[in-house]
Amino acid sequence: MGVPIPSARAIWLAALGLAWPLAAGGGRAGLVALAAWDLAVLLLVLLDRRRTPAAALLSAERRLSEPLTAFAPNPVALRLRSEAGRPLRLLLADAPPPRFDATGHRRALTVPAASAAGPGEIGLDYTVIPRARGRHRFGDLYLRVLGPLGLSWRAGRLPLGREVSVYPDLHVAPGVADVGLRPEQGREARTGRSEGREFAALRHYLPGDDLRSMDWKATARRGWPVVREWQPERNQTVWVLLDCGRSLGAQAGGGRTRLDRAVEAALALARAAADRGDRTGLILFSSLVERVVPPGAGLGRLSALAEALHLAAVRPVEADHGAAFDELMARQRRRALVVLFTDLSSPEATALLLARAELLRRRHLVAVAAIADADLIEAATARPASPEAALARAAAERILEEREAAERRLGAAGVAVIHATAGELSAAVVRRYAAVKERGLL
Repeated sequence: MGVPIPSARAIWLAALGLAWPLAAGGGRAGLVALAAWDLAVLLLVLLDRRRTPAAALLSAERRLSEPLTAFAPNPVALRLRSEAGRPLRLLLADAPPPRFDATGHRRALTVPAASAAGPGEIGLDYTVIPRARGRHRFGDLYLRVLGPLGLSWRAGRLPLGREVSVYPDLHVAPGVADVGLRPEQGREARTGRSEGREFAALRHYLPGDDLRSMDWKATARRGWPVVREWQPERNQTVWVLLDCGRSLGAQAGGGRTRLDRAVEAALALARAAADRGDRTGLILFSSLVERVVPPGAGLGRLSALAEALHLAAVRPVEADHGAAFDELMARQRRRALVVLFTDLSSPEATALLLARAELLRRRHLVAVAAIADADLIEAATARPASPEAALARAAAERILEEREAAERRLGAAGVAVIHATAGELSAAVVRRYAAVKERGLL
């Protein structure tokens, strides 16, 4: 039958029995009255527990929209059904994964009684915010049913355990939508022309158009000035190389790691490339190449990239950039834009990266995206109030100088460096891609 769980009413009734010894003036008679009272309360609790419906009369369904989105509110809907002939008062506790923030998943409620029309039903909605990408598991639904006398609870569990996937946010990140995925629009508004090397159409000449765009044969045939309109080339290739080594495990604000921010920026870049008709490929690597997604075009390709990126996790090892570059060189012969998301904090790792990037850029256009450390910048600019603070500032200044020196060496080798704060990384990467397309660098 199981051990009964006394309710607050049962505890108050038991406590009320203490009045018997006081009323009897103490002594043996009072103790006998107290024992008899407590025994009667215990028997009532056991009887109430016996008459309490089992969890078998209840069923539940948990509904959520998969995949869930990391670091964003996700609605969860529970639906409970009862076959009992009376209303049931419940204490309910759902079991979201440990790395989820949840509100409203513990609740007291009453399920209506079943009738000839069908079982009694009630709904419960709450919200979860996943604090990590990847695969997570919801547990069973735990509940307590209150007996008809209100003296005992009967514990139960409904098997609702299931695994769910948590993807990075597939929507356009804040600030990215205004970057200008069509960088030619601003210039079109001023001069009526667009950049690029691929022929788009013929149109009337407008003041400010480049005379080199004049189509003299069309002008002669039509009798008025005609210019060629160009657009950025399509079906070009963008490769994302994502460092999953230990250096990207540091926190980057909002509960996210640097790897989380890099994943978001990589998806923003892939969406921008899909909007432009380009193809995007992906290489995840740490001390070895962990996963490769071949280049593909179209917004539908984002699902394959998101599937790979949602499992990207920080490894406690140094990243081997050379292994990722070798994989890329073996797969990509034509010129492509290569965006490497990594960290430039280690001088030794940066030196190896520089040596390999110089070889890679002979065939491809290479950019390195790194997150600026706001805490480090603050420490390097703070006014020290103690000798220890002065040492901390000196150390921070030295680290920043080493990073700046690494960026200068990469720039001198022809490798573009995208250095932005965590919240601005996505916009900065998309802005760089838009500039490459506008200038026809591929």
